[in-house]
Amino acid sequence: MNVDWLTICAEGQTEGCIPAVQLIYLIAIVIGAVVLALIARRSRDLSTATLALMPVAIAINVAVGALIVALRLPIYLDSIGTVLVGVLAGPWAGALTGLLTNLIWSILPVPGGAGPTIAFFAPVAAVIGLMAGFWSRRGVFQLRSDDERAGGFLALAAGFAASLVALLVVQSTVGLSFDAADPDSQTRFVTLGIVIVVIGVAVAWISNRTIFRLRPGEPRTLSYLAVATGLTTAGIVFVLLRLLFSSDGYFSTLNGSPESALPGTDLSGLALADPLGLIIEAAVAILAGIAAWRWATRGNRARLFPVWIGGLTTGLVAAAMSAPISAGVFGGVTGSGTDALVALYRTLGLSVFQSAFAQGLTSDPLDKTISYTVVYAILLALPVTVRTMFSRGETTVTE
Repeated sequence: MNVDWLTICAEGQTEGCIPAVQLIYLIAIVIGAVVLALIARRSRDLSTATLALMPVAIAINVAVGALIVALRLPIYLDSIGTVLVGVLAGPWAGALTGLLTNLIWSILPVPGGAGPTIAFFAPVAAVIGLMAGFWSRRGVFQLRSDDERAGGFLALAAGFAASLVALLVVQSTVGLSFDAADPDSQTRFVTLGIVIVVIGVAVAWISNRTIFRLRPGEPRTLSYLAVATGLTTAGIVFVLLRLLFSSDGYFSTLNGSPESALPGTDLSGLALADPLGLIIEAAVAILAGIAAWRWATRGNRARLFPVWIGGLTTGLVAAAMSAPISAGVFGGVTGSGTDALVALYRTLGLSVFQSAFAQGLTSDPLDKTISYTVVYAILLALPVTVRTMFSRGETTVTE
């Protein structure tokens, strides 16, 4: 256990200490953990089964997260346990698990720990637990392929797609810049952001009232979900391949140097220069999407799509929360593998805040989608009798 960094910085001291204002922030987080525990207790989320699960979940978060930090991968995977608790025991228990994970991790002598960095993101971890409980209550882990509620998730996905297209159009035309020293730039950034969100909301609302207005047991529900599963799979695979195999991707950093995640191991040959790399990655993504579409048309497999929507929305919220912390407190550099993405976006001319936000939009939705998928697999493997031991266990029955 290492708490030396909790020493308040003396005048002129910058290393091995913490500024007083940041220490106050951390104390507020600890107080928040106590408040969350009281709320969870009053909501009956903290049953005996939940109290037994939470230490296991925290251990999973820290172990997997520390491994990812050590390997400097451009994702996190440090919220699998948080999502699991949020799904089984409710949002308040999930939020408490996420908060405690980051606080405990910050004092452990493991990669990502023994310092204040991970502790500063504790509120983000808490919100991830809250959202896991929120989506669990809405049945994303038990939705069947013929459930009319699937139309809402399809409409939500259409809204996200519309917002993404609007963002790309704005960025490629008028630009979406943010200058902390320029009030006009800030006003313009917020205004354009609101316009992009409104476009997404409008598309989601209209599509939910028209094309995705489904009736119980309607055959086209399965068809829509299968197509959405294929398209989402293609998108996930493409982003993952770009993060790993592009000329600036993860494998390009494994050049055998002492500073790389695997010193002495040169895997930089796996990094593919464009346009060949882009063509290969797109082709693999399309093939994966077609395979996923065909797989989802059989049985009740297409119900995985709502799980992905839950992960995607959680990732977007996490990105929006973590970007100001990353940029404002750490200058976009947190010591994890995502720093490479921040550096890449900085070379494209983006500001620290823009780079941190762009990195979050790249890593967080993918990371949380993978985490939700892993939790879904865990729930499938758990016996019904075990799942129903928890206060929200009945909403996770996926039979």
